[in-house]
Parts: sequence; structure tokens; C-alpha cells
Amino acid sequence: MEIKLVRYNPRQDKADLEALIADFQYRLDQLGEKVDLDKFSKEIDQRSKSLINRNSIVLAKDGDSLVGAGFFTIWTDFLGNQHCLIHDVVTRKENAFKNGIEEMILRELFNYLKKTMKIDKIGLWALKRDSNFQSVLMKLKIKKNTELDYYEHYL
Repeated sequence: MEIKLVRYNPRQDKADLEALIADFQYRLDQLGEKVDLDKFSKEIDQRSKSLINRNSIVLAKDGDSLVGAGFFTIWTDFLGNQHCLIHDVVTRKENAFKNGIEEMILRELFNYLKKTMKIDKIGLWALKRDSNFQSVLMKLKIKKNTELDYYEHYL
């Protein structure tokens, strides 16, 4: 089937999104992170209250099956500067890189941030041992910061 990108609909997609996050735990274990599904559910419910934040959650579907999701967080520092962090793209398919699911989701997030949110600089974290995600970033021509394992991209 063909992968298509859609916006998050809390009435239709909430259970599938929570199941995707639960299935993604294997990947988070590799990175040394844990997910608290209750906190995740509360955060998604909070973001769903605002149309702008709800539309910022990009889902990849293969037919009716949810195979990927992309998220970002925007915050303002104490100096009043706005920052945007794009989180790891959550995927279910083992061959997600081969099918370009991560790349499609990231490109859609970039477009949304640039056109709707008017943000021109984003940040991404990638661990040195996470070669798949680094390959996606290289494919998108996103350069690594020389000091940190932190990637920045100007839209």
C-alpha cells in the first residue's frame, strides 16, 4: 500500500497513536529512554485542545494502519528567544528508512513549522549510535553541530 501523511484526529487516532508509542518502546530502550504512557496521553490531550498544536502532530498511515508519527516542541527561553525541537520520528515498520517514512514526516513537519508557525530554525538530537536517524538527517542535508550531538537546521 501507499504511505500517506495525515494530521492527528483525537477521536480517530488516539488509541492507535498510544499503541504506536508502546510499540516504539523497543527503540527507546536502545537509546536509554522510557516512555510513561499516562503522561504521554495527558500531553497529547493537552496539545489536542489547540488546533495549531493538534495539526502539528503528523501521522503516517499505510491504509488504515498507523506506521509513523512526528512531533515537535516549541518553548521560549528566559531571554525571550523561541526554540523548536523536533523529536525522534516514531515508526512501527522495520523498513521505515527504506520506505522513506521518517523523511516524509520530517519534511512535513519542516513545512508546517516554516509556513504556519513561522519558525526558521529547528533543533534535533541524534545519538552517535543511532545511524538510521543520522542517515535520514544526512539525506535531508541537515548538518551536525561540531561540539555536540545536536543538529540544527535552518528552514
